[in-house]
Amino acid sequence: MDLNGYFDPVSLEKPQFHLLPEKYSFSRNIAIHTPDRPIRELDQYQLALIGVPQDHSAYIKGSATAPDKVRGMLYQLRKCNRNVKVYDLGNLKTTKNVGDTYYAIRDITLELSELGVIPFFIGGSQDLTFGIILALEKLPGIRQILTIDPRFDFWLEKEPGIHSRNYLNYILDKKVKRQFTYSNLGHQQYFVTEHQLDVLEREFMESIRLGELRENIRRAEPLIRDADMVSIDMNAMRHSDASGVTNPSPNGLFGDELCALTRYGGISEKVKVAGLFELSPERDLNDQTSHLAAQAIWYFIDGLSHRIRENPMETSAHTKKFILKPEEIDQELVFYKSNVSERWWVEVPVKNPATNDNYFISCSYEEYQGACKNVIPDRWWRYLHRLGD
Repeated sequence: MDLNGYFDPVSLEKPQFHLLPEKYSFSRNIAIHTPDRPIRELDQYQLALIGVPQDHSAYIKGSATAPDKVRGMLYQLRKCNRNVKVYDLGNLKTTKNVGDTYYAIRDITLELSELGVIPFFIGGSQDLTFGIILALEKLPGIRQILTIDPRFDFWLEKEPGIHSRNYLNYILDKKVKRQFTYSNLGHQQYFVTEHQLDVLEREFMESIRLGELRENIRRAEPLIRDADMVSIDMNAMRHSDASGVTNPSPNGLFGDELCALTRYGGISEKVKVAGLFELSPERDLNDQTSHLAAQAIWYFIDGLSHRIRENPMETSAHTKKFILKPEEIDQELVFYKSNVSERWWVEVPVKNPATNDNYFISCSYEEYQGACKNVIPDRWWRYLHRLGD
């Protein structure tokens, strides 16, 4: 598959000043698709940057011009770790038919995934995530979607077409919902309805509300570690840290918290694709939001440089197995701990049809401690019911 026909080469104005000497900058240490340098040898890279300048199906317009703004800020940051090779493929060519864009994103995601390359999409509106979901649907097994969003982007009412507030309706459809699980980080109670919360509970999906997340940002790590995809709505940020979003709010995540979350995404060996959306340059004070988005991407890449592959099933010298027998349930709880990363997993007694082994979900040491006191992890219950139906 020749990707050159999908992309416009990178074309940026020269910055008025440089944050660092040029030889140390991000742009001088990555491969860039330019008119003189077509896309090639992608299998030599670990991450591909992809701009998607489209907001045709946005609930609120203004994000189509974001990719080059974010790219310009990212290029001025420090070069990424030499262990991670990055390719900027440029901006995806778009048409007035947003469906073409969704399927182009699907095809590109599948192609890069086959090559072992992680695509990082820079939008554009968050409905572009639908194209990523179409790609994950083609992969075997149950795929786990994670969003960072102050709202749940699904409506209960039937609507024609897809937009940035209803694109998740697709994973709730009876025909495909068995192929997906869903988690969200940072929802704000006054932006979601009781009906939406009921849907999450009924479908055994989950979300950590903003207050709980900010009390302990590490609560997000197991959810991100299990995710195949991370989709970031920049409206999750508070206005003081990110004014240039499509629907600003006085409450939300701080900038350093977003960077911590994206670093978790980079470290997770399961995350195959990521995207950042809903940034509105025309509302951006001093390009602060574009700069924050660039730093979030930089931290994802930094996390990627520290990835290690760990299999909790391998009870070797690097993994410890803990078996508990809680009083509340008539079966064992089996936990695993890595001696290398000190990360934890818990086994769900439901067979994975792709491997014929039980499922393993990520958890925290605190959840293991709770289980020692007969407190069964909520995530274990959710996965048992969702996967066991």
